[in-house]
Amino acid sequence: MKCFIKSLLGQDSYEHANNDVCTPLPQIVKSLVGSTLLIIAMVVLSHTLRI
Repeated sequence: MKCFIKSLLGQDSYEHANNDVCTPLPQIVKSLVGSTLLIIAMVVLSHTLRI
């Protein structure tokens, strides 16, 4: 999970100290996850502004 979040944030580094091999995510996965999070944030914001 830590590798997934780092990869989404653009920190595609390999940690040699912990021997964790993080494989970078493909650009399409980053784009889809980012778009989904943006849509969810906009829906929540629009519902809070209507109340």
